[in-house]
Amino acid sequence: MIGVRAIPPERFTLNTPAKIVDHSVRAMTDDGAFRVIVARSTETVRGICQAQRASGATARILGNLLTATALFRETMSPNLRVQGILRGADGLGTLVADSAPLGKTRGLIQARPPNGESVRPDGALLQMMRTLHNGSVNQGVVRVPGGGTVSEAMMAYMKDSEQVDTMLAVSTILGDDGEVVSAGGYMVQLLPEVGRGPLEIMGARLEDFRTIDHLLTPDFTPEWLRDELLYGMPFSELDTTELSFACWCSENRLLGALATLPKHEIQSMLDDGKPLEITCDYCFKDYIIQPVRLRGLLGQN
Repeated sequence: MIGVRAIPPERFTLNTPAKIVDHSVRAMTDDGAFRVIVARSTETVRGICQAQRASGATARILGNLLTATALFRETMSPNLRVQGILRGADGLGTLVADSAPLGKTRGLIQARPPNGESVRPDGALLQMMRTLHNGSVNQGVVRVPGGGTVSEAMMAYMKDSEQVDTMLAVSTILGDDGEVVSAGGYMVQLLPEVGRGPLEIMGARLEDFRTIDHLLTPDFTPEWLRDELLYGMPFSELDTTELSFACWCSENRLLGALATLPKHEIQSMLDDGKPLEITCDYCFKDYIIQPVRLRGLLGQN
């Protein structure tokens, strides 16, 4: 192991607050060789898994997809929206992670596998979509290798679709009761200025961080993990972004989606004579659309 401090968990938990707010931190080494993004997503992942009634392996994989998507947005589109979609092999389930500016994050189990099986990443398709500044959407798809993980799939995507060499590890730890105990991860990007010496040191160091399950204690902080990754390397802090489970659904957005329906479908809803009841798939908030609002849509359609 090269230049990595073996700090036991009790050393860095003594002075941490009772409750640590989920957030990500970004930093860059002073020699311009590496960009590092580290996130704590415990409360965010826990809230989303509870809302989606995710448990077991599905909760772990959904949590990992949520964290990886948040890291991806922070490094590729920090001020824009990103979606990560994992489609299970042979149609066995679909998971969605949705990450918006200001760290607002939501997730969805769009399709559950039959017979109570869990969604598995090996053999699945990972699709990443990010909004560009001109309003268009950039997207790409990679297949997760057999036995592969969300971390490996995201690294493959970064190399194949974004042409950026990246080391990434995400993890979601569950307790005996199935609740999310901790969640988080990191992303290290190699920048064009990287020299052979720093590259060899970082490559050897990251061998000790291929998995981070043992590092994600309930009160770990992104700052601590960042400092471990960059131990002995001068770096500059860039910024910090709070992460949270938040849904941006609203009645106006819902009406906008309904307005795109064919005229005869809207008329059919009106003919029913009853308020339209719709529940958000992400946060399960209920909306009641009165006929008068539908009639207004009919006039716009």
